[in-house]
Amino acid sequence: MLGRSLKMKPVVIGLFLGSVLGFIAAMFFLYSFWLPIIALCILVCGIIGRLRHEIKIMPSILASFIALVIYFGIFWAPAEVAAATADSPIEHARAGYLLATRGGHFFGADERAFQHYLAAAKADHEPSIMVVANAYLYGHYGKSRDTSAARPWLERGKAFGIEEAAKSLASTYHFPKKEANQSR
Repeated sequence: MLGRSLKMKPVVIGLFLGSVLGFIAAMFFLYSFWLPIIALCILVCGIIGRLRHEIKIMPSILASFIALVIYFGIFWAPAEVAAATADSPIEHARAGYLLATRGGHFFGADERAFQHYLAAAKADHEPSIMVVANAYLYGHYGKSRDTSAARPWLERGKAFGIEEAAKSLASTYHFPKKEANQSR
């Protein structure tokens, strides 16, 4: 029994250490990295256990592999399947959301997410209209801030009765008013 518990010790230590570091990473909006962090910590603890205590490394490799398979199943596969099969505006919006929230800016999926939102917005999907408008308004999804590109989308959103679009159009921050009589 003692030998078996010694073999699993690096896995348990790596799981605990990875969970703590993953929680800390999640506090910095890197929540999609918690499973790879756990996998890496388990593997590192297994390597240290192998080098220092001659413990078998296979349990750590297996646990790391399982964590990475779960990671790809949770964060990668759903986004890729949704992106590949999107036909309707709602499906394009969902694909955009999944691509963006799996850490799109880290993995270069921002442009792909934006293209899905754009396809949904062109088909009058109201939430996507605001995503596209805000992407141009605030410089999201790798777009540069461009109020002239945002304006048509905000006007389209206002036509659908989206209050946020009307407020953004009325904002003097985004669209400064030119006064007719500027006297001094």
